[in-house]
Amino acid sequence: MDQQSLLLGKSIKEKILENFLEYLKIFTPFQSEFLSVLYKRYKCLDSANLVLYFAKKTHQEILRKKEYDLDYDLSFEKFWENHSAVTISRSTIMDIAKEVNLPKETARRKLSELIKQKVLSKRNRSIFWLPSYEYKQSYNQVVSEEIKQLGKLTKYVTDSINLNISREEIDTEYRKRFSFYWFHYLDLQTKWMRMWKSRMNDLELVLMFMQIATLLTSRVKEDVSHNQLFSKPEMLRNPGEASVSISATSISDVTGIPRATCIRKLNQMTRLKLVTQDKNSKRYFIVPEALSKKLVSKDLTENVIELFSNFYFICIKAINSKLKTN
Repeated sequence: MDQQSLLLGKSIKEKILENFLEYLKIFTPFQSEFLSVLYKRYKCLDSANLVLYFAKKTHQEILRKKEYDLDYDLSFEKFWENHSAVTISRSTIMDIAKEVNLPKETARRKLSELIKQKVLSKRNRSIFWLPSYEYKQSYNQVVSEEIKQLGKLTKYVTDSINLNISREEIDTEYRKRFSFYWFHYLDLQTKWMRMWKSRMNDLELVLMFMQIATLLTSRVKEDVSHNQLFSKPEMLRNPGEASVSISATSISDVTGIPRATCIRKLNQMTRLKLVTQDKNSKRYFIVPEALSKKLVSKDLTENVIELFSNFYFICIKAINSKLKTN
């Protein structure tokens, strides 16, 4: 990697750490929506993660076509045509389970459910992603919106490092070389989910925590660095607990998780000291104790920042390179 690239990668990470809460105001709703859409589609985030695994492999095979044909069209518009033209290499249950951080038998059971739902298909002991026409149509709508929101997040990063790239240029590039960017995007998200799965062992808890965090960060007026937040976590109380609390019903409405399940999991989050409940209003809010060594710790959030910074670096470098050659 050349010196300029090293400086770019370092600058991205430093800017996010420096303006951490400002960044979270865009990041947490983005990730909350990402998980909510997956949950509503598959009713289980572990199952969703399995689909992402096969989708990522599909994009990887499409990218290999580019190795033999430099003019190969990687665009969003050509994706399903490209999808039908590739053959996905076989993965063992053990490989798949390890990738998504699931016990082998759980992975096997959830794969069988996805095959019955006709999201995945199985032929000659090989499993691959072959959804229905209706699924493809809804997928196109969801991903079109996701590209726009990813463009917004990317634009925040380019602005923070004083790189003059417009939202239109970013969105156009994401659509034009869709499989390149989406392979890296899905790789990022599966790693992010695996990271949180290792810490909390329940991705629905992560979704619910992200939803509460979205409300909290939207109400915090001052910007705070990553170091400041973890050295003085009590600043989480600054906006006033009543203004950043949320009900189980509201979380259920936004995430799609049944209300009874939300209540059960919120009680679990209370025991873990991720949130606490107001005894009068019965609403929940994040407490400083959430920023502990065990759960939402400084080292975990630094690893998340590192993960996303690497992704932004790959995307921004590719976008900037393409704009310079056009």
